[in-house]
Amino acid sequence: MSPKHPISRAKRSLLPKPLRGKPLRLIQRAIAQRTHHYPHRNLLLIGQPKSDSTWLLRMMLEIPGYQKWVPETVKIGLPHDLRLADFVPPPVGYTVTKPHTMATRENVDVVRATGRPFVVLIRDPRDLAVSWSYYVGLPGRTRWGWPEAVDLSVEERISFYIERVLPKQSRWGLDWKRAIAEELPDGQGMMIRYEDMLADVFGVMTRVYAHFGIEMSQERVRAIADKHAFQKATGRSPGDGDAQSFNRKGISGDWKNHFSPEQVHDFKTHAGQRLVELGYESGADW
Repeated sequence: MSPKHPISRAKRSLLPKPLRGKPLRLIQRAIAQRTHHYPHRNLLLIGQPKSDSTWLLRMMLEIPGYQKWVPETVKIGLPHDLRLADFVPPPVGYTVTKPHTMATRENVDVVRATGRPFVVLIRDPRDLAVSWSYYVGLPGRTRWGWPEAVDLSVEERISFYIERVLPKQSRWGLDWKRAIAEELPDGQGMMIRYEDMLADVFGVMTRVYAHFGIEMSQERVRAIADKHAFQKATGRSPGDGDAQSFNRKGISGDWKNHFSPEQVHDFKTHAGQRLVELGYESGADW
């Protein structure tokens, strides 16, 4: 497999300034476009915030020739809305884009107009609450959106999330689920769950690569899954948490270790039925 950066950092420093950074990446992408012959030049991964979409992105970037590409609208502090002109025609080369785009009418229309397959990654909203509550306290993380939550304790942040963030975020996955099932052409969108990736990353990634028309041997998929396993990435076993790490714990169901009875009640009030609709519960008895 070709390395992500085929020219070493030392060698890049010797290049003339116009060939460093973004111009160099554009040259690499242009070369890849002539070298490889994949069915789709841009792979769109729409990840729910704090669903570990970065994990999915890293495994997609193991496809030789593909590089990360971020449109100007996909920046911290912006809503990650999509512009058709960014995707049709696709950017130079073979690229992977990972926004946290919501399923608004305008965004769904852009995805439909591309005519290309895409993947949506969701996660149990209860674990999203816990993950967000740790993440928001890290230096420089999400302070643009909820600065008033930064100085709260983790327990207080969870309550803050349930009251202020959950009403909107609990609709995120349902809106994409509906759009894929009812508004977009059959087979264009695929929804996957973080919990399923934890349980069987090989099986999920086999499906994802096939969805994008990428031919990958079983041995190669297993090697990629192993390379990007939580323990390999962090040096810690799943469940061995580090509150100061971007990859904090690597498990599902962590909400059970954090939610108070009052928070369980409040969560059910705000989003209990949505958990059922997303398939995370069969009823209110949890």
